[in-house]
Amino acid sequence: MSVIIPTHHKEQFVDESESLWRGISKFQIKRNPDGIYRPSSGAFKSTDLSVDIASKTTPEKSVRNFAALSGFLAEVPIKLGYLVIEDPMKDNDAHALIKGKIKQGHAKIIANSSEWVIEPKPPF
Repeated sequence: MSVIIPTHHKEQFVDESESLWRGISKFQIKRNPDGIYRPSSGAFKSTDLSVDIASKTTPEKSVRNFAALSGFLAEVPIKLGYLVIEDPMKDNDAHALIKGKIKQGHAKIIANSSEWVIEPKPPF
């Protein structure tokens, strides 16, 4: 009798209590009427949205070439029905994906739940 060893990669899910960071480009920053800057929902509207797991990196590494860094809890996309999986890359062990195509309304919820980890510095 032979043993069959599965060859597929087991997805590692991110816990909902984990903080996720998303790099925000200067074109994804909006200014509210009160003068406060916030990330636009467009920064979160994507298929398989790329994020970093906060506990596995630093803000300085995560912001890379972005204008700002936004953070939110993994529970936000998870409660909206998305899977959040670890997806380490050669140059970024903290990399993760929010799987699926994020709808406009959901992108707005994620944007509204996020806070600046590294604030944008105008002008941009």
